[in-house]
Amino acid sequence: MTDYQPYIFIAIGLIAFVISVFWQSTNSKLKKTGILVDGIVFEQGYDNSFSRSIDNSSTLIKDKITVRFVTQTGEWITGVIKQDFAIFFNGQYKNGDTIKVHYNKDNPSDFYVDAKQSEFMSRLLICLVGLTFLLIGLYRLFVTE
Repeated sequence: MTDYQPYIFIAIGLIAFVISVFWQSTNSKLKKTGILVDGIVFEQGYDNSFSRSIDNSSTLIKDKITVRFVTQTGEWITGVIKQDFAIFFNGQYKNGDTIKVHYNKDNPSDFYVDAKQSEFMSRLLICLVGLTFLLIGLYRLFVTE
């Protein structure tokens, strides 16, 4: 397994770098083309992802944010924020907070929220982690042989 370790580090590094630099989020396109309305943070909950099942004894962080907004045609939309390169954390929002929502006029349940954190910072962090993995893999491949 140690023979493959540099290649695994290089692969993970390249994948993280490419995703952070070249991945074009479909939701972020709504920021340019979607209809802008005010929405509210309706509810906060717990994301039941695989990481939750690893350690349920740890402090639970509300990382599932449900928003509600009204379209220009008067339709109420309630949905969970699902955005690439977005990190939602406990305390970032409070129930009832006003937020800016960009929605697709043809499919209002397809929406983008102007988050309090920058997508650029998330991309930068992923890029730096990818470059670190890449450099570690290259170092192990060429220097430690």
